Amino acid sequence: MSSISVLADALTGLDNSRAGIRFMQRGERECRVSYPDLLQRARGLLGRFQQQGLQAGDPVILFVRNNQAFVDAFWACQLGGLVPVPLSAGVHAEYLYKLLAVIRKFSQPFLFTERDLLQRLNRTGRGEPLPPQGVCLLEDIAQLEGEGRLHQAAADDTALIQFSSGSTSTPKGVVLSHANLLANIRAILAAAAITDADSTLSWMPLSHDMGLIGFHLVPLVGGLEQVLMDTELFVRRPARWLETAQRYRSSLLCSPNFGYRHYMKSVQTPPAALDLSAVRLIFNGAEPVSAPVCREFAQQLAPAGLNGNAFYPVYGLAEASLAVTFPSPGTGVQSLHVAADSLSVGQHVTPDNAAGQGIELVCLGHPVSGCELRICDAQGKTLPENRVGHVQIRGANVTGGYYQCPECDAAVFTEGWLDTGDLGLRHETGLYITGRAKDVLFVSGQNRYPQDLEAILQQNCAIESGKVAVGALRDADNAEDLLLVFVQFRRAPEDFVEQARQVQATLAETTGLQAHAVLPVHSLPRTTSGKLQRYRLVEAFANGEYRDVQAAMQALLKDRVTVTQSGAVVQQLLDVCRQVFPGRDIQADQNLFELGADSLMLVKMHEEIEARFPGRVEITDLFEYPTIRTLSQYIER
Repeated sequence: MSSISVLADALTGLDNSRAGIRFMQRGERECRVSYPDLLQRARGLLGRFQQQGLQAGDPVILFVRNNQAFVDAFWACQLGGLVPVPLSAGVHAEYLYKLLAVIRKFSQPFLFTERDLLQRLNRTGRGEPLPPQGVCLLEDIAQLEGEGRLHQAAADDTALIQFSSGSTSTPKGVVLSHANLLANIRAILAAAAITDADSTLSWMPLSHDMGLIGFHLVPLVGGLEQVLMDTELFVRRPARWLETAQRYRSSLLCSPNFGYRHYMKSVQTPPAALDLSAVRLIFNGAEPVSAPVCREFAQQLAPAGLNGNAFYPVYGLAEASLAVTFPSPGTGVQSLHVAADSLSVGQHVTPDNAAGQGIELVCLGHPVSGCELRICDAQGKTLPENRVGHVQIRGANVTGGYYQCPECDAAVFTEGWLDTGDLGLRHETGLYITGRAKDVLFVSGQNRYPQDLEAILQQNCAIESGKVAVGALRDADNAEDLLLVFVQFRRAPEDFVEQARQVQATLAETTGLQAHAVLPVHSLPRTTSGKLQRYRLVEAFANGEYRDVQAAMQALLKDRVTVTQSGAVVQQLLDVCRQVFPGRDIQADQNLFELGADSLMLVKMHEEIEARFPGRVEITDLFEYPTIRTLSQYIER
């Protein structure tokens, strides 16, 4: 491994390896590609890129849902000195808006995507020009002839730009060099005691740093066998995740809290024959780690042979090339119970001995090799152990900055230290994250920025600028944020009903999210400088100050109309809706998004429709035909 100075060296060094990647795609199709075969596939695709005029240093935006195509393109970029720019690809307009924002960041971008996504992009872009250097479609590369020209990159060259920070409207690209990535990959292999006896399994998107770096690059550099499961397959069939772990004896798994909750909700009783004895570590990261969720999952899977100490809570971020702190393998979930009123910056954390009264924080281990960490107050002074402060990092794995954004660099770097935006404390047992200094929401396993959601609602719901606030309340039972929407509205609640419906429908259609509550408020609190104080609205909601308003809105929004439609297709679709929205009376002409259909509900709905009408409806059709009647007419055509 010492001979590897750039990522391409890792793949070319596996030209005689028997290990490889098993891809589990949508539709439960499987294929396996050895590392030598991947090398040849990537070289062929590189040739296509170079035929279209790409040269070393050019950015290539990867906007594909197919994992195998993503991997081929990523390694084509590495072999040719191109710079991959991974982005999440999905059916919601939010993904397309972010893509357009990223395209604007580059003077000469190149887009690798799929035909239907390009068509949706053309509709969403409202005539905006596509990348001037061109587009390469996945559907056009079935036959690749010849090999691309290899490029010898330098360790300090850019290997990857990860647009995982910043809002949808103003995304920030984390620039990672080969040296950054390889320093962190080596540290991960060492900290988790990974050997060639291990194998990995992941359903996380390859556009996510844990999915790409942690569970694709790490096993490849280590020469391990890896399984990459399509994220949508996991969402549709969560049972397949652990069944696959058993089938291929995978020893290293990963998921944020969202994945564990989704599995337990869908698979309440794991199969008696399930055998997870080969699982050595289950990484838990990408969002705040919940000790109760870990314990519940471990208890539910204990009969399957899952070691309770296999849970591996970790802390990292894209700016660190992924990993910052790891615990010792096999120690399981360690936690501290602290008083909720002792978590302000600079405060000494007070232990809480009253069971259930305080907050349980999870230990995330110690800094990995080559990465330093400190806790500071607001003035940048280093704080001692057990005091809450800003988490800052520096090291060989830490980015040198953001893509063409000096103001972004100035906001996070101080004398070589990068401020992560998180708050935490150091204890003798390791790092504990206490909260977020930035307004980031963790909803359905994804990071969301309130200003993005507010902008979407202002644009689509006839809400004046500055008259809507989005916040989130941590749901202790489910260990995720409940989305709250507050709209400045000074008339009677009855007059707010249609706007509340529109807010729910807009959130569902554009982002796949469902608001826990949409509430009219007399005014929105602000600082003396006019900055919106979202946290005060959330605190008021948590304290029950909006209980009466919420109850009134729920009563007004409740659908009291019983459906009496006829027609075989309509009736079958109504049956589907009754399963997805139990206890609701639904009209054939009602917009399903007004019912609060989120991403998981849409997947479940599409799954049930597919069982009744195979091959007739794509999940994207639910956006084009959002009522039972229009969807039934589409099916009948």
